[in-house]
Amino acid sequence: MAASNQFDQRSDLADESQHLPASKYNGILANRWAILSLLFFVTAALGLPLLWISPAFTRSEKWLWSVVITVYTIILIAITALIVWWSYNRIAELLL
Repeated sequence: MAASNQFDQRSDLADESQHLPASKYNGILANRWAILSLLFFVTAALGLPLLWISPAFTRSEKWLWSVVITVYTIILIAITALIVWWSYNRIAELLL
C-alpha cells in the first residue's frame, strides 16, 4: 500500500512538471531550498502560488508547507501590529 502511495505521489509530481511552461525560472521552481527560502525570507504567504506550481514538492508536502507558511505569516502580521500599537502609544504619550 505504501509503495502504491509513493508511486501515486511521484506520478502527480511528474504530471505537474509537465504543466510548467518553458521558462528560465524552471530551475528555481524545481529547487526545494530556493522555494522555501523565498517563502520564509521574502514573500511569506504571497509566495504560495510558487510553492504550488513547483514540481519539487509532493501534494502532501505542498499542503504541509502551505499551513506552515500561513501560520508564519499570521505571526509576522501580529508582531508588526503589536509594534505599531506600541509605537502609537509611545508617540501619544510624548505628545500629551
